Amino acid sequence: MPGRRSRVAVALLTVVTSWAGTGCGGSGPALVDSSTTRPVPTATLASSSTRPQTTALPTTQGIPTTTGRVPLTTGQTGPAGAPLTFRHLTIRLAKGWRAGGGGDHVEVATGRACRRSAGGVDCPGFLLLGPTQIAIASELAPFDPDKVWHPGAGVEGCPEDRDGLAEVTPTVPTRQSTAKVGGKDAVYREWRIGCVDARTGKPRTSYTQRVWYLKRSGIVVVDEWSTPALGAVLAAGRFG
Repeated sequence: MPGRRSRVAVALLTVVTSWAGTGCGGSGPALVDSSTTRPVPTATLASSSTRPQTTALPTTQGIPTTTGRVPLTTGQTGPAGAPLTFRHLTIRLAKGWRAGGGGDHVEVATGRACRRSAGGVDCPGFLLLGPTQIAIASELAPFDPDKVWHPGAGVEGCPEDRDGLAEVTPTVPTRQSTAKVGGKDAVYREWRIGCVDARTGKPRTSYTQRVWYLKRSGIVVVDEWSTPALGAVLAAGRFG
């Protein structure tokens, strides 16, 4: 699931940096990412409390992937369509969505096929992140909404292919505004991130990273898969 990205060779940095100014077009996809250089997840399906409490039994049931069946062993998971509470924010998972992980790193998988890479298993979806993850969300420094969410300290792989595609980090968002999350105004950013071939440095595709940031609530939501209806789900959430 979404959580960690596999690193691309540092040697690619020179190629990527030189290409960054040319731009890139493409599209991006939607379950949760655990194959990134991001911290290993720990998630819960919960009821409202100071810390989310798990309301579902642990499971190691396999989920479909492009390379076989990968067990969910990163923590607790819950039934699709159930309410999910994270730091007093409760959202209702859409049909086919499942939550996993725990603490300050909750992953929501949206049901599309996962992919195994050198860094782990990468599944479409989105992340709910709390203070400990926010503290390292900008290249191991505290999250800056005016920078791409990039918790790693090197070149990252693109969600579509963490091993084969390397990110070209933009410096200006394609959209910046506020958006409702549980009735509160969140800082909202969209970034179009270019992807180049990890071996040749040639432009291949791009994807959109969407970020909702509630500073006072200590919540960041990250979507690198253009998850359908996620904005509406977050807006319909409630705090309590």
